Amino acid sequence: MLIFNTTYLVSDNVHGAWHKWIKEQHIPFMLQFKPFSNPQVAKVITGQEQEGTSFSVQFHIRDMETLSIWNEKYGNAFQDNCSQQFGTEVVFFTTILELVNYN
Repeated sequence: MLIFNTTYLVSDNVHGAWHKWIKEQHIPFMLQFKPFSNPQVAKVITGQEQEGTSFSVQFHIRDMETLSIWNEKYGNAFQDNCSQQFGTEVVFFTTILELVNYN
């Protein structure tokens, strides 16, 4: 099991609009592709002064093969959607996390 994580740095100028976009557009967009599940949004605590607020948005996905297929078909739309909505007011990057079972 993998976690598809996107970390966003959201300008104070668009904070409310970004939250609305995540809730009403982005999460539903991602969940329409059945491989994604269990959405979570978390505020990133940095302990450093920064302009704006960082958030982590995460979805579970089965494996890298499934993610690669999704990325080929929809990866650009995923990136373009945020850029079109917010321009330079929101910057982001994605990481893939692998869940490790210690049981």
